[in-house]
Amino acid sequence: MNQKIIHLLVLPALACLTLVPALPAYGQYQAEGDYSDTRSQDYLRDVIALSSTLGSAHAIRLTCNGRDDQYWRSYMQELLGIEAPYRSRLRTSMVDAFNSAFSAESSRRSSCDEGAVSAEKVYASTGERLANSLAQANLPSGVRDDEADGTSAEQ
Repeated sequence: MNQKIIHLLVLPALACLTLVPALPAYGQYQAEGDYSDTRSQDYLRDVIALSSTLGSAHAIRLTCNGRDDQYWRSYMQELLGIEAPYRSRLRTSMVDAFNSAFSAESSRRSSCDEGAVSAEKVYASTGERLANSLAQANLPSGVRDDEADGTSAEQ
């Protein structure tokens, strides 16, 4: 008797679920190019620029502090984990930008001097500006509007 009641309650619910289209789960593998229609050109430009900036800063950091200093590389790994955790054109572009900037900066500087230290500070400042821009772009519009006019939900 109890099984009959459960079947009467569960079967209609399961039938309704078959009418709902399947959506990919959060974090599920997405094929190359799936983000092309959801991420703006400004977003793509900024995330690639941030990757490049991190590569340049990483090269200077290694020149000044040695191979064990992975400070900026760890930021890049975190950025990849957030923005492009799976194989995609975006991830490839980000890695290429990081590596190209690293190579260019490594060939430009052979020693750690005041210019290198100053350049790392500029890269850090640029990276912070780009990261803030990306964060703002990803906030819901209501939160962005509150930030722009100086109000906050916590008031």
